[in-house]
Amino acid sequence: MRRSGKNRGSESNIAAFRLADYKGSGNLSINASRYNSSIEPARLELGMNSFHSDMPEPGDQAASNISGFKESRDSIKEKKVSSGSLGGGDGVRPKVVTVKHPESNKPKPTVKKNKPIQADLDIAKEFVRCREEGVMRLDLSKSSITHLPQTVRDLTHLLEFYLYGNKLTTLPSEIGCLINLQTLALSENSLTSLPESLANLKSLRVLDLRHNKLNEIPDVVYKLTSLTTLFLRFNRIKVVGDEIRNLTNLTMLSLRENKIKELPAGIGKLVNLTTFDISHNHLEHLPVEIGQCVQLLTLDLQHNELVDIPESIGNLRALNRLGLRYNRLHSVPKSLSNCKHMDEFNVEGNVLSHLPDGLLSSLLELTSITLSRNNFSSYPSGGPQQFTTVHTLNLEHNEIDKIPYGIFSRAKNLTKLNMKENILTSLPLDLGTWNNMVELNLGTNQLSKIPDDIQYLTNLEVLILSNNLLKRIPATVVSLKKLRVLDLEENKIDQLPAEIGYLRDLQKLILQSNQLQTLPRAIGNLSNLLYLGVGENNLVHLPEEIGTLENLESLYINDNPNLHNLPFELALCTNLQIMSIDNCPLSQIPAEIVANGPSLVIKYLKMQGPYRTM
Repeated sequence: MRRSGKNRGSESNIAAFRLADYKGSGNLSINASRYNSSIEPARLELGMNSFHSDMPEPGDQAASNISGFKESRDSIKEKKVSSGSLGGGDGVRPKVVTVKHPESNKPKPTVKKNKPIQADLDIAKEFVRCREEGVMRLDLSKSSITHLPQTVRDLTHLLEFYLYGNKLTTLPSEIGCLINLQTLALSENSLTSLPESLANLKSLRVLDLRHNKLNEIPDVVYKLTSLTTLFLRFNRIKVVGDEIRNLTNLTMLSLRENKIKELPAGIGKLVNLTTFDISHNHLEHLPVEIGQCVQLLTLDLQHNELVDIPESIGNLRALNRLGLRYNRLHSVPKSLSNCKHMDEFNVEGNVLSHLPDGLLSSLLELTSITLSRNNFSSYPSGGPQQFTTVHTLNLEHNEIDKIPYGIFSRAKNLTKLNMKENILTSLPLDLGTWNNMVELNLGTNQLSKIPDDIQYLTNLEVLILSNNLLKRIPATVVSLKKLRVLDLEENKIDQLPAEIGYLRDLQKLILQSNQLQTLPRAIGNLSNLLYLGVGENNLVHLPEEIGTLENLESLYINDNPNLHNLPFELALCTNLQIMSIDNCPLSQIPAEIVANGPSLVIKYLKMQGPYRTM
């Protein structure tokens, strides 16, 4: 089996999966207009994205790249006081304070940054103001705070306190005086512990400790029994104490990106949990008690070291998102068939060679199946009915040698099939019945022929056949009127059919690394073509008609050892932005022109040809 070692950016990954957001409820709003990132310090959107990529928490973009915050701060401190309603139906109109301090990510050499001590003095003054005005929401995020003054104890009216992105290493014990606090956001500081007085916050619902330096979950956290949302992502936590069982009101728990090797049995007591993210840790096993968290809708276990999944997972009948990507699973439990609300099944990057009989066909709401990067040598057992509702099927990077005849006879919704990097030598005789297919990736296999019946795939927009053994492309390709991308890189093609000129919607044509000596003149009919890659062939010349490709932006003709000249008409491609002519002799163009690069070559062609007055 051949695996291509080349990467020219020409492959188009057809496994373009739907991203779906699971939105939780929240009523936390605050003025945070100075933030240009995706996170607003006072709004915690309790949701996660599709498992095709890592599922981010609220503010994931900013949290994963702390230095990526770009703020425009005024040269003077800005204070903003406003009023608004806090969800709760009590009729109270709490006041909101947003504090901005003079600071710049890239200060001018002649201007000194605000000293932390000055910022701390300003904070003390704000505390006085907040106490006098009975402020209920306070946002001091990104204010260079190194410590909180003891007068924080006076802010007993506070319901929401936001301290994102400061320089806190500890919290004063007086924080425990904020007995009405419901939301405490401490993300992106340098906290290593929390004061025991935090246990006094009996009304605390949301605690955000992402991106700190906690080596363990502080004991006091287990005493905050009113918590519904707990973020502990990106710390240094190795152990989760069994005391986690005390947090029975939790609906959202994130322990993502820590160093956790196991979960305690007490996790099963979190019977109200709907979203649990423990991805990117070092778990090898799950406790059977996980099956007691029957309210779970989203369970993210991807990027761990799991070798098995307990059968009790089948008790999670409400589950609609299960992340199992990139573990060490040799099998998945048959009980997963009870999780009938899952619309996506993704086990990419494991060591699976089979699935339980009938598993996929029992998941009646599946629209996406990803089995890529495993050890499958054949399609899962279950027959055509397992793909009845599926839109996207990805079996990339396995050892599958054939697509069973009739396997997609019921797959009326299947639009995307990715069979890249397998060992296919032929395509099934019923290929022509896949008439709803929009994207088909058969790259990096051992195909020597494409059946004429491909003409019946009239909805096809992306066809990838790179890195195979093809010598010819059937003329019937003319029927693929909707084709936008045709990738034939790294084959043995020595001639293109003239009919390719009928593919008027084609935008990207990739023919790198073949055996072409000429291009058909009809290529000039591809009026929508943006990208043409014909490098690493044996081209002797380019047709004059290439000058009619008025939308062409990228042209790769590199590494054609017999290409000695270029047509003057190439200068008519006025939208051309990238042209690669490396390792082409171009002996009929002055050497000093060629040495100065493609832009000068184009100018030369324009000046020397009949189009010089244009």
